[in-house]
Amino acid sequence: RREKRENESDQMSDRERLIPSAPSTSGPRTVKVVMMGDSCAGKSAILERFISNTFEETSTSTIGMDFFSKQFTTRSGKSVRLQVWDTAGQERFRQLMPSYIREASVAILVFDLSNERSFTNLESWVLFMRRQRGDKTKLVLVGSKSDKERSVEPTAVLQFLIDHEGVPYIETSARTGENIADLFETIANLPFENEEEEEYIRDRSRTIRLSLGGEKAIEEERARSGCSC
Repeated sequence: RREKRENESDQMSDRERLIPSAPSTSGPRTVKVVMMGDSCAGKSAILERFISNTFEETSTSTIGMDFFSKQFTTRSGKSVRLQVWDTAGQERFRQLMPSYIREASVAILVFDLSNERSFTNLESWVLFMRRQRGDKTKLVLVGSKSDKERSVEPTAVLQFLIDHEGVPYIETSARTGENIADLFETIANLPFENEEEEEYIRDRSRTIRLSLGGEKAIEEERARSGCSC
């Protein structure tokens, strides 16, 4: 009987080694985000307000790239970790961007509501992102500095949204904090096709491995028992 129990224990250990553990689903959802737009459009101020809930009247332009990460819980109770790249708006830094925006799930296109040129330059940013990522990265349009006098006509913004159907739009003020939390809440709740595909591939892979592992365990058990049935 002791020998039988030991054999059963050996068989169970073999099966445990063959069957992979289920992927963990308890961790936060990670969303990779890149901030894009002209220099002084307000990208860094938006991030500063979101990350540390502070605002500085005078700030220097980003040189190269800055990286920020923040984990938070959405209003619906979802745990999300945002990994955000803040890009420099100057033309000379664009050559650095492709390696940083690779695999970005979301691109936040920021323009200054009080600076018309920052709005007209949006198309070049959209073109740049599409050349790098195609349609793999979702776009979110942000009009910053809503506390200032506006130079960008609402009709122009509306036309942009018509031309780029499905792009969410939100106006923010880093100075007052208006809509900053709502912006990142919106991003956290965006549906991402690649996540669904990755989940399907992960589940499908596990199903196949379980099937193969089960067949191998059966063959080994048959060999031990001398049964060919």
